[in-house]
Amino acid sequence: MQYEIDFLPVGDGESGGDAITIRYGDFSNPQKQYVVVIDGGTKESGKKIVEHIEKYYGTTYVDLVIATHLHQDHTSGLTEVLENLQVGKLAMHLPWSYTEEIKKMTKTESTTKRLETKLEKSISTISTLEDLATEKNIEIIEPFCGDTLLDDNFLVLNPSENYYTDLLVNFKSTPEVKKEHSLVDDITTFAKSAFEWIEESLDIETLSDDYEDTSPENNSSLILLFKIDEKRFLFTGDAGKEAINKTIEYSEEIEEDLKNLYFLDVPHHGSKRNLGPSILDYLKPQRAYISCPKEGDPKHPSRKVKNALIRRDCRVFTTQGSSLSLNATRDGWVSATPEKFSDKVES
Repeated sequence: MQYEIDFLPVGDGESGGDAITIRYGDFSNPQKQYVVVIDGGTKESGKKIVEHIEKYYGTTYVDLVIATHLHQDHTSGLTEVLENLQVGKLAMHLPWSYTEEIKKMTKTESTTKRLETKLEKSISTISTLEDLATEKNIEIIEPFCGDTLLDDNFLVLNPSENYYTDLLVNFKSTPEVKKEHSLVDDITTFAKSAFEWIEESLDIETLSDDYEDTSPENNSSLILLFKIDEKRFLFTGDAGKEAINKTIEYSEEIEEDLKNLYFLDVPHHGSKRNLGPSILDYLKPQRAYISCPKEGDPKHPSRKVKNALIRRDCRVFTTQGSSLSLNATRDGWVSATPEKFSDKVES
């Protein structure tokens, strides 16, 4: 079966996003190929997705659009996709559908309807996507662990519905959570200026397994396993270590092997808070793509993350203002250069 995976560039400065397109099937017959969009980045990158699909995939039809989570650097561009292409299905979570659960677990006196309205307004991009889908009669599906999307090629590995609810009541947009349901500890945040360069070598691991500052919103990211031609591709959104470890646990429960992956979509633009050595030792990907901005160094992507992947014999590629394509041959496109090991990393 044929397939192509494309990572389009998102963001020119320090802020990035994800904009991923996939097609697979029989490319000689438009009726036998599937087109999937995973996140849309900014409005501008959304326009580029539309152009890319029309130019390189030769179609105006997208079988499935996926919003991994609610952050605008992943969802804003999807409005362009829904407005300018014909879309079959939209997969995303609808936080306002859980108002009864939220009321039980938070300190709020709002009525269910008022709380639902407040959540829709506070998460406006997701709400806009729902409105567009409804207007255009696009089927909306809420994916959770074990669900397959389109066909058996796409399997959802995170979150479970219970885990999503636990995370949701800790979102910034929800009312203050009751103490017994809180997932948030006192944390320190990373400032670009607050770091020093330290020495690193191939035989010294500086990445940590500790759970660090990953928001509940990021941990709610859809984690998807794409399987084709006996190869496995893992897409992670902005998921943190906790969510990825839950994904590994769930994959073992259902006997879905995640070891020695062919491809890893590195979470959260290569942040060191989202991957640890134990996770990488387990997944052991052969190649990894990082969607990151031109000026994201040293945070997005983290040199520690790139080094940790390279240390495990993984070929690492970053967008940083350019498109990346896997398994496609196109006029004018040149071979990407893998990242090299850095002898100095952020402290």
